[in-house]
Amino acid sequence: MAILDTDFLSSFFKIGKLDLILRALNLEYVTVPSTVYEELKKAKFFDDIVSLFAFKEEELSHKKFILIKNVNLGVLADFTEEERITLGKGELGCFVLGKNKELILIDDSKARTVAEKKNLKVVSVSSFLLYCKKNNIISVDELKQIIDDLKVKDYYEFTDEIKKILLE
Repeated sequence: MAILDTDFLSSFFKIGKLDLILRALNLEYVTVPSTVYEELKKAKFFDDIVSLFAFKEEELSHKKFILIKNVNLGVLADFTEEERITLGKGELGCFVLGKNKELILIDDSKARTVAEKKNLKVVSVSSFLLYCKKNNIISVDELKQIIDDLKVKDYYEFTDEIKKILLE
């Protein structure tokens, strides 16, 4: 199972590459906590993405491949009050679902740092793309296009150092 945070899902949706996540991780569907779904309801593109969501496993198909799972943020007893206040509800929801060592795709560096301290398995956008490149899931040309698309469509930029690593 792969769990997506709001920003990760949003970025790949905006560039039309959600299928890359499924392909790269050999999955039929991805999972998001209900807290991410609530955050996405506020997004300008929500009407465009809503058809991809399923609320029960029986509803999943090749056209509905994002499973919404209910989470209870009250079970975060091992998180400090500061962590619960500074992290978003979407991130916290991902952590609840990821407690069994499922892969969490999350790009916020603060959230990744907290997750790593809690021994949760997290991957950033740049790490995911590097994995795709190293495993020949995407070519360097495709990677260049993804980097350009993320910049134009999601205002997402990589540092020069990360770009160099990704494109070498």
